[in-house]
Amino acid sequence: MKIRIENIECRFIHDTYEFVKWYPNSYYGAEAKLEEEGYKRISSEDGKFSLAKDHHYIDSSCFKNPEGCYVIAIITYDDNEHCTEIRSIGNRLLELTEEERMHFFEVYHYADRQIKKEKLNKEEE
Repeated sequence: MKIRIENIECRFIHDTYEFVKWYPNSYYGAEAKLEEEGYKRISSEDGKFSLAKDHHYIDSSCFKNPEGCYVIAIITYDDNEHCTEIRSIGNRLLELTEEERMHFFEVYHYADRQIKKEKLNKEEE
């Protein structure tokens, strides 16, 4: 399952349903610019590299994707109560803008229905 509205997404990864917030990756496409600003390329034996300047290191993986994300909450199914439960990661839900909260609850609505449907299908098997 993967449900995304704007920058809020619910996905199933590592046997867990999680809500993530996506954000623009400021390092995407900035490799040449950083080298012009004095960052030096440090190559490793496995073919990867880092850019370094004044004890600041940026791994090559940071240049690959136009977006990054972080987990804001985990959603689980409670077998005893037959409902989903959300566990916030710190105060990240509180840090969402009003529009992001609106998207979060819309994604939560769809995820809740999908998780309950998947659970029911597993019970019938």
